[in-house]
Amino acid sequence: MNGTEADLYQDESVNLTLQFSDVQNINGAAGSYSQTFRIPATPNNLGILGNLVSPSAVGVDLKTKISAELVANSVPILRGYCQVKKVYLQKERYADIEVVFFAGATDLKTAIGDGMLTDLDLSAYDHTLNQTNIVDSWTGATGIAPEIRYGLIDKGFNWSFPSNPPWTDTDGLYQGELTPFIQVKKVFDAIMDEAGFTYDSSFFDATGTGNMSEMYLPAYNGSPTPIPDENSLSRCRVALDADFTGSSLTTLDLVDTATNAIDEGSNWSNINHRYTAPFTGSYGIVLIFSYDQSPHLSHVDIEIHINGSEVLDADAYTTTQTAAYNSYIALQNYTLASGDTVEVKGKVEGGHGHAIFGNDVCNEGIRTELYIEGWPYSGQDIDMAANMPKMKQIDFVLGLQKMFNLVFVQDKNKPNHLLIEPFMDYVGTGTAKDWSDRVDYSKDVTLAPTTDLQAKEYKWTYKPGIDFISDAVQKSLDRVYGEYEVTDPSNDFATGEKTVETTFGQYMTSLIPGSGFPIHRSLKADGTAIQDPLPMVAYWHGTSDNYGDWYIRNDSGTTVGPSSFFPSFSNYSEDSPTITHEDLNFGMEQPFFPINIPPWRTLYFQYWAQYVKELYSEEARIMTCTMRLSQADIAGFEFSDRIYLKDSYWRVQKLSYDANVEGVCQVELIKELSDVAICDDTPTGFDDRYNFILFNSSTTGSPDFGSQECCELYGYEWVTIAVGVPGGTSPMGICKPKPQATQPS
Repeated sequence: MNGTEADLYQDESVNLTLQFSDVQNINGAAGSYSQTFRIPATPNNLGILGNLVSPSAVGVDLKTKISAELVANSVPILRGYCQVKKVYLQKERYADIEVVFFAGATDLKTAIGDGMLTDLDLSAYDHTLNQTNIVDSWTGATGIAPEIRYGLIDKGFNWSFPSNPPWTDTDGLYQGELTPFIQVKKVFDAIMDEAGFTYDSSFFDATGTGNMSEMYLPAYNGSPTPIPDENSLSRCRVALDADFTGSSLTTLDLVDTATNAIDEGSNWSNINHRYTAPFTGSYGIVLIFSYDQSPHLSHVDIEIHINGSEVLDADAYTTTQTAAYNSYIALQNYTLASGDTVEVKGKVEGGHGHAIFGNDVCNEGIRTELYIEGWPYSGQDIDMAANMPKMKQIDFVLGLQKMFNLVFVQDKNKPNHLLIEPFMDYVGTGTAKDWSDRVDYSKDVTLAPTTDLQAKEYKWTYKPGIDFISDAVQKSLDRVYGEYEVTDPSNDFATGEKTVETTFGQYMTSLIPGSGFPIHRSLKADGTAIQDPLPMVAYWHGTSDNYGDWYIRNDSGTTVGPSSFFPSFSNYSEDSPTITHEDLNFGMEQPFFPINIPPWRTLYFQYWAQYVKELYSEEARIMTCTMRLSQADIAGFEFSDRIYLKDSYWRVQKLSYDANVEGVCQVELIKELSDVAICDDTPTGFDDRYNFILFNSSTTGSPDFGSQECCELYGYEWVTIAVGVPGGTSPMGICKPKPQATQPS
């Protein structure tokens, strides 16, 4: 312990259990651990642990982990840490120390703690929002790329063509209406670094289409434009200083001297009672007002004017209220140019005692108050951490684990160093070992089906989406878009449900109405912005020329273009995927924008299907036996090892033994079925002339039509046609891709 060999009692049992669930459960605080055992309070042990036997001892910290290594006959067995539990005093002269040895599992939850994504140090990716950086983010690996890419999300603008387009040839998209996306790996690396962990991973290091290098997290938390690293000094809250009873339409005397008022950038004038926009950007404008016009209607008029013209009238919101209370009207994501002015005007029908109420106070009581806040469209220095969605760091890691079926394996020889790979990749790296002669056949060897591990229903899903399209789909289908479900009606013994739910939301992609541009639309059903959008993961496709021309503004605010190359993100690994590409949904769905063919390589089939096959196959078996393993066998053991027994390969699920006794181990193994296909027929191609799926590497000249079972398993549609296609018969069944879905409006 702490680099010094501890004194143990002779023949003290140190019972250890290693189990595969330890490398899957990164959310647990415990690992493979020994049963509690005692060590003598010798001077040597007290030198390691401190003077624990003295009640008056000071400077002994029992809350800190004690680094430890378990060694048998000079062979290192496990590395981990010890925790002191109790001290036993006997006859005032002898003492034992009760300790627990923890090892083998990854305690990421404790190491990461409760930190949020916004707490991460992402300063290496901070940048200025300007034309150079935006264009560089699209064109490869220069400037802020590839770590940062800019894409388009509808953040409450509620765009549609032709009524409210995001751009025209004379009014281009503002730079701040774009959203920065950050590589998922860079966020993951920052979390691991701050938790004090390093790792090796072929999965995280893979580059190219469909790999981790092309997966991005929208740096978006509800702000209409990217959040700068400094206060933009745009916030203003002013209040009407006294009741207003004027009968002609007049600018109301709102002032920034009211109690609780705000005017960060001195943008409000108490002389002409108006706000002047300090920069061109997106502004939120909220007017809270109270009045008395009882018993009449339309005797009070309150309006928001911009540059002297009415843009919003509160008349439609007024009633014959008989008691004073506050109402409000608002402009969300409203574009103001630098120098634009905002004021509130009102009038009251005379002769009836009506009034617009003012009490010279903001943020409390019956009042008339104006609040304005803006976010620049360009030129600001972007703070990437401040733009992160609301999410705990541990939930980010857990979300990736559940998407990609990741295992986290502690390096035996390097503290806080992990091997992180998808389950099937990890077990595929194992060493083949013949342990046939290690089995003790004088003890029972049991073989059992895996029915006790099975659920009647197994589900993989994202968190329910909160944008209006996701919500509409969930209500229509009674499930989350992108979900995949496995049921086993033939198993009379399986019961219950198991759900694997990632902490991310699904990156729902649909068309800007009236156009061919697919984007994520972070909108509620009423067309307004979502205030706390879910964290999401999307594939970057590069710039696509499939959608049409678009226009953007340069650093001076001048519209430039047209450009036919549009920055493209979606759940697919290509902008117009084919059958061989990847999909970040768990199960195949009908897309809301035109593509070639929905690919079958979803998260379930890429990362979970083979794992599930080993549980649900009729050939699946669990073996429990007694083995005689040497300390060298145990020291060199990895859960990825392929153990040869009884003419088959097996993987160890659980191994229990006494580290102080050479020999007897209780071992539980599951049969390896990696050579068993997920289905007998695999989709491999597409006949675009006759619109059907080809299977098993066949060609249009010699097609293999597959089977209905496999067609529907992967998510396609089996259709019977009266007149067969070339190479088939009449009538016949063929496998067809799902068509594009009609998106909710």
